[in-house]
Amino acid sequence: MQVLISELAQEETNLIKPDQSYPVWSPYDAFDAANSMLEVLESEKVPIN
Repeated sequence: MQVLISELAQEETNLIKPDQSYPVWSPYDAFDAANSMLEVLESEKVPIN
């Protein structure tokens, strides 16, 4: 069992290589996504009588 855990841990450390950059998505400044969500919400709005 320890051998398996050790191998899995080694594989995880090989996923990120030093001296490289990786993109990270953030919801901040996602204006297109916010606009799309607003359009969907507006289209689904039910008039209040």
